[in-house]
Amino acid sequence: MASGSAPDQRKEQLILEAERLHKEAALLSNTLADFADNDVEGRRPVVEQILATRELWKDARHELATGQVRRPEKEAKPTTATSGLRSAEIKVELQKTRVNIYKYETKISERPDHAKAATWSQELARLKAIKEQYEDELRLLNYEAIKGQ
Repeated sequence: MASGSAPDQRKEQLILEAERLHKEAALLSNTLADFADNDVEGRRPVVEQILATRELWKDARHELATGQVRRPEKEAKPTTATSGLRSAEIKVELQKTRVNIYKYETKISERPDHAKAATWSQELARLKAIKEQYEDELRLLNYEAIKGQ
């Protein structure tokens, strides 16, 4: 009995794995109809399981298509300021954020037609929102310090 080469066996494994994961995600999707329309909390674990299964499916399909393991996606940058900081820590974070805002404003003004200009604009908006949050937090801490005296 002749067995296929290792790459052929791996390819067959990936095909079977992708099919199994696709079926699993579809069956989980079908269970969402069993929940009441307003049962968001009940659906959440099922949706998270579906998303995790789809990521595994993407991994298998990517390796099947390219022969290489899929690289993990970059973690998203935080969209909110770090909470629970002391006044001095907020001032440091605020200064770092201001420097980064200046850098992105400079990039955008000097190269508005650059391929990454839209990405830079999104990053600039994110940083400005975080700056506002730090400034609000600092104002609140200063107010509480004055009020407490």
